[in-house]
Amino acid sequence: MAGKSERMELMVAKWGNSLAVRLPAESAKRIGVGEGDTLLAEISPDGRLILEPENRAIGKADARRLREFVGKQKMTAPVVEDMRRGARY
Repeated sequence: MAGKSERMELMVAKWGNSLAVRLPAESAKRIGVGEGDTLLAEISPDGRLILEPENRAIGKADARRLREFVGKQKMTAPVVEDMRRGARY
């Protein structure tokens, strides 16, 4: 992601026997993660916590958006059939 980085103040809350940080929806959308996705956490030597989406070809949130997009597309004749009809030998 190119451009200016963004700093935000996040509150730590208790979640069962653990602690949790809530990621605002706009920030989750910006980094392409959704519910059920995995974030990788790194603690730097100076004590910084660095979170990044798990490295995969396509995230669950992206896959969901792609399925929604494809589902809204009109059915058309297959490209190969169109090419065969217009083929000139």
